[in-house]
Amino acid sequence: MANPVKPTWPISNKLTPLQPGTVHIWSFHTSRPSKEVELLSKLLHKDEINRAMRMRSLEVREQAIVGRAVLRIFLAGYLGCEPQAIIFASTGMGKPILASHQGVYFNLSHSHGLGLIALSNSVEIGVDVEKVRLIENSLFLAERFFSPWESHTLSQQPGPEMQSIFFQAWTRKEAFLKANGHGLGFGLDRVEVSLGRNETPRIRLVDGCPNEAGRWTVLHLEPGLGFMGAAAFSATQNIQSLTWHWDGKENLKMM
Repeated sequence: MANPVKPTWPISNKLTPLQPGTVHIWSFHTSRPSKEVELLSKLLHKDEINRAMRMRSLEVREQAIVGRAVLRIFLAGYLGCEPQAIIFASTGMGKPILASHQGVYFNLSHSHGLGLIALSNSVEIGVDVEKVRLIENSLFLAERFFSPWESHTLSQQPGPEMQSIFFQAWTRKEAFLKANGHGLGFGLDRVEVSLGRNETPRIRLVDGCPNEAGRWTVLHLEPGLGFMGAAAFSATQNIQSLTWHWDGKENLKMM
């Protein structure tokens, strides 16, 4: 098991009710001792276990199991049911949803030992997290998958800042694509996002249209030391975002 990521959000194990006009975002560790992974795997349905078993390495498989199990714990806590009772379905584009909907929108992302779960009872939401790391061909990837303005902006960044800005762009784009339900198949280059630490996080353009972009709100997230994240949701009104880190100790003791 890798060393745990140092979280930057306050630790809590208590779920507070979702109120209209709020978004709850939780970080959690996906790298956990094998005994905890085994306990959490018991919350999953057979198809979820089978999907995880097809992944390329033990570490990736275990983190996928933990991510899905923690998502079940959170949804069960908000809905007042058992984690195993959650039934998932998906949209036509493959976005996971609750089979009976039940008024809760959610999204899950994890990277290199850190997971994020975003929940709302009023707006479609997407979330993404990435470990900031060296990508040797980041400029090539930007020219291929980003807009011309984004790739030019990235090329103007000093070396140490370039990787951070690259992942800022990537997470904002992917959070939006997950929120609108189309995923990467929609095309990263079709959505243009603001870049830079001094710029307000936002969607600049969708298919070149600022009006469509204005329907969306983007949050910049730094949930762990060395990690970059973003959340996107379909709202133009003020939405309050609340962030915590879940360590799971109390929940796992009761399993």
